[in-house]
Amino acid sequence: MSGSDDWSDGTEDDPDVLHAEFDWKAVSPSVAVVQTVAIAADREAIELSPLIESLDPDALDELFVHAAGLDSDVSLSFRLSDYAVTVTGDGDVYVHTVHVCS
Repeated sequence: MSGSDDWSDGTEDDPDVLHAEFDWKAVSPSVAVVQTVAIAADREAIELSPLIESLDPDALDELFVHAAGLDSDVSLSFRLSDYAVTVTGDGDVYVHTVHVCS
């Protein structure tokens, strides 16, 4: 994926989390989220629920474009379909499956 510096199948804390690092100057956060969730879901991005059903993609992009370099401690967590997503000002995207108890 263009603009991605690092992909891993998990983090040291939770091996079920997909982690990707991006340069917010090269890839918008909204695109990074869709790409990372698509990989976690093992699906094409076009097959996913639209990001706008969970949050405003333009607002997500603006938040991190303005935070980049000024305050890398900014982060946002939200749910996108069956996935919990966290985006950070440092360019990290974390995605893990939300397990629903039946």
